[in-house]
Amino acid sequence: MNLLLKAAYAVAILFISSFSGNAQETANGTGRAPADMPSAREQALAAALRDAVRNGAGVDVYSESKTSNFTMDYDTVMTSSFGYVEEYSIISQNVDKASNSYVVEVRAKIGKGMPQMDKLMALRTLVRRKNSPRVLVECRQNINGIENSQKIAQAAIEELALKSGLEIVDKQTLDSAGERNAARDEILNDSKNAAARKAGVSSGYDFIIKATVTGSVGPLEEAYEVKTRSVALGVDMSAVWADTGETIVSLPLDTITVHGKDFYDPVNAPDQMARKYLLKILNGEVPAAKDKNAVTLFRRIIAKWITELDLGAKIKLEFKGIDKNSLDKLAEQLKKTDGIANVWIREFDSKLISSLELESRLDAQQIKDTVQKLNGGSMTCERYTKNYLLFSKPDGILTGIGKAAGSDPGTKTAVIAGGIGLIVIILFIGSILFLLLTGVIVYFVIKKKKTVQNNTLK
Repeated sequence: MNLLLKAAYAVAILFISSFSGNAQETANGTGRAPADMPSAREQALAAALRDAVRNGAGVDVYSESKTSNFTMDYDTVMTSSFGYVEEYSIISQNVDKASNSYVVEVRAKIGKGMPQMDKLMALRTLVRRKNSPRVLVECRQNINGIENSQKIAQAAIEELALKSGLEIVDKQTLDSAGERNAARDEILNDSKNAAARKAGVSSGYDFIIKATVTGSVGPLEEAYEVKTRSVALGVDMSAVWADTGETIVSLPLDTITVHGKDFYDPVNAPDQMARKYLLKILNGEVPAAKDKNAVTLFRRIIAKWITELDLGAKIKLEFKGIDKNSLDKLAEQLKKTDGIANVWIREFDSKLISSLELESRLDAQQIKDTVQKLNGGSMTCERYTKNYLLFSKPDGILTGIGKAAGSDPGTKTAVIAGGIGLIVIILFIGSILFLLLTGVIVYFVIKKKKTVQNNTLK
């Protein structure tokens, strides 16, 4: 019996030791990137996660991911880091003006990691943890020798995107739903909402993948009684942030020719042959597309999405006819607002549109309320989406940011005093005129009476 207890105790010790060997480590990481680069935030976050993994697990995911250029492959480093990072929080984020660097510091829980994870599986795992952005695919294509090639290319890109875990939306379905909702609004006499739905003011997607596929299916070739074809395909892809129109990544792929020696029926199914090899190119299974392919595009989308969620979104604010002093004051006050990390004045035009850009964890509604509070309600928000707000003032020029025009107590007192003084002056002048007029009337009345009396005496 004692022997059994000792054996059980030994097994328990081994189990606990094994479990503690896989225990999480908490580690900090710091990342930097040139602040003037379009992807500065994504690069800095990827570098901070990489640093945390190195500090917590002793692994450099940059070397492990076999990338050769961090600036170009930061998305791969970020995805690989999440093979180790169980969870993390942002300690700080700022622009270091001395070095012109965007700096991010994180605290992360580091696990054992899954360094050999398949690239699509890594993306799916990451998307499940962070939720998927909504993605619309717009594809134009012309593959000579294939009828209705558009459906082939569109379906191939959407298939890979779904395998990566992305949420794909269908434009036709969205439009139909918008039309139904607009019809309902019209029945309820809500013409404003109905018009907005018909105009597509509110989009049902976060990113747009734009792709152009061109190419041709070659003629049949026969060697040793075996018939084959070659397929030449070129693909240009880009990902665009739907709200702002910002291009996140652009990936042009040179035309790649594939000889379809392993395809089962090149004679009767050229369309399926083109689809098969297009999928291989998009998935990076062809040597010429190893470093640039659709998975690269998806990784950039996810990197952008994670950065927006964790560092805060970049939100554009536009103002119709604001003066320079008011724009500067508003920018300074927004910098001091909790939840807003950075503010940049992007454009000033007193006659037309001026713009600010914010980096903020606040949503659009909160930013709208904040801006209107700072200007005392003198601005109205004409329109806002997740990453864009448009402000204007009914009478044209926006002035007095920080204090609504006429909201200063001293100004109000001066206006009231001036108004009272003006009224007193007007009443004084009116009284004098009234007395003069009365005197003239009395004078003529008395004169007339005297004339009548004189005539009577005569």
